[in-house]
Amino acid sequence: MMVDVEALLTVILYLVLIILVLVGIVFVIKLYGTLKKVDGILDNVDTKVNQLNGVFGIVDNVTDTINNVSDKVSGFVYDKVNKLIDKKGNDENE
Repeated sequence: MMVDVEALLTVILYLVLIILVLVGIVFVIKLYGTLKKVDGILDNVDTKVNQLNGVFGIVDNVTDTINNVSDKVSGFVYDKVNKLIDKKGNDENE
């Protein structure tokens, strides 16, 4: 009983290719399911972040207000210290 080696290798090659195609199809189906889950999670996160936009706006306004107040206070203190230094400098020059 003689087996044609070329025919045997061709059959083995075709079987391996069929198995590879089936594994690829299974992989694509699993990947599609995973991507649907990830898409759902991203939609959920996007919804929650959009709900927090109002809070972020409030925090931004509060920090701007605090910054403006601190600028005015520091400017006031700077002006008063400069006036005191100028008065002392003028008194020493006279």
